[in-house]
Amino acid sequence: MNIFITGATGFLGRQTVASLYGQGHSITAFVRSEQRARNLLGQGIRTIPVDITNEELDVEIDNADVVINLSGEPIARLRWTNRIKQRLWDSRVTMTERLVNSINQSKSPPSLFISASAIGYYGSNHTDKLTENYPVGDGYLANLCEQWENAALGVSQNSTRVCLLRIGIIIGREGGFLQAMAQSFEYGVGTYISSNPYISWIHITDMVKVINFCIDNDQVSGPINCSSPNPVSSKEFGIAMNKLTNAKFLLPIPKILLRLILGEASATLLQSQYTLPKKLEDLGFAFIYRNISESLYEEMSYKYANITKYRQNPSETDEFMAEYKVNENGVYELTSDISLKGDSDTIFSFFSSALNLGLLTPSWMDFRILEIPDEIDTGSKITYRIGLWFIGLNWITRIVVWKPKRLFVDLQEKGPYSLWWHEHILEDKKDGNIVIKDRVIYRVPLGIIGRIVHRLFIRKTLLRVFNFRRKVILARFNQ
Repeated sequence: MNIFITGATGFLGRQTVASLYGQGHSITAFVRSEQRARNLLGQGIRTIPVDITNEELDVEIDNADVVINLSGEPIARLRWTNRIKQRLWDSRVTMTERLVNSINQSKSPPSLFISASAIGYYGSNHTDKLTENYPVGDGYLANLCEQWENAALGVSQNSTRVCLLRIGIIIGREGGFLQAMAQSFEYGVGTYISSNPYISWIHITDMVKVINFCIDNDQVSGPINCSSPNPVSSKEFGIAMNKLTNAKFLLPIPKILLRLILGEASATLLQSQYTLPKKLEDLGFAFIYRNISESLYEEMSYKYANITKYRQNPSETDEFMAEYKVNENGVYELTSDISLKGDSDTIFSFFSSALNLGLLTPSWMDFRILEIPDEIDTGSKITYRIGLWFIGLNWITRIVVWKPKRLFVDLQEKGPYSLWWHEHILEDKKDGNIVIKDRVIYRVPLGIIGRIVHRLFIRKTLLRVFNFRRKVILARFNQ
């Protein structure tokens, strides 16, 4: 199918695009910055800028089988000044109205329009169990969600089914709520909100699965609560995080402090909503993550990669390692592997394409390709930029080993490490699967200071990156 999507570069959007493309759909992303989108979404995704004319947008909608609208500025990062409120409105309501106008004028309208909303629709309610039939609540967020949904329901084409996704707190380490709060737990101090509101949450894998469920099932329409069947209180959430991170403290945050810092925007954290996914469960949707402990473990355990002190072992790259003195200079070794179904040509092509590096990197690293050769081979150099906090780091790697459909190795020539030797190896298995093995041998600069920084920060950052990488790969290969 031809799928037209907004919000493609956001936390949910990137995972959704990877999943849909992995299933063989053709994806067109409607984006503010085409260069940034290409960096984040990887090879094979068509991008068009949001500043095209309405007539040009009409043509795009005519060609779409499904339109997915995930557009929306982050809602809880800043105090809600009038300027911020206008941005929240424009990125949600105005964008939705623009899409709906094109759908209504289409001579060949899409069969499905999926439009995001949020459980903020219900306002704050500490006592009732909220299903899709519950009326709209009070306050700014409820009004914003109501107008957002009303705009989507303006679709007048009888042949276009409309699904409204009332999305809860999405659980994923590299974005949203969990990204904002995880670091304090990892450094020993956990928090929860003193008023102990209910948190209606959904794991990002399940959220992407809901979108696919809407596409695959014609009986799904109207408002859909996108949250786990088991909401938790803020304190229960904090206790679950404490157990995973071994934080020494769990401290309540007073409501008044949040209101002083965030003003009216504190409603995003203080509202209590016990939301139930009645429509999804009635239609047979099966959640992968039904309880918060399992969901958080998947995101916080870093179980898919391992970092140890480097010990020399026999390897098919030994002759090349000797040339670059890897054994003499290596201090740490990162290993990770993933089993995929597919042919070696396709899999090698994906992993060896520098255009997919940004796709496999969390958004907060602000990955940008600066220079890339037309074809990759031994000796090819790739220049890119990564950002950590406010620091931009240029990184140059050179391909030092290139064996198509089997392995390739990139070596850092310029960058933050004293040594960075990254092996990508494909192994065919008897069951027909192909195992992708990552092996990184590296060294950090600055002696003992570097080792301390590695223990406190670098090690965990690398594990996060490779865990994120695994999730995207599984989605991209529809597994």
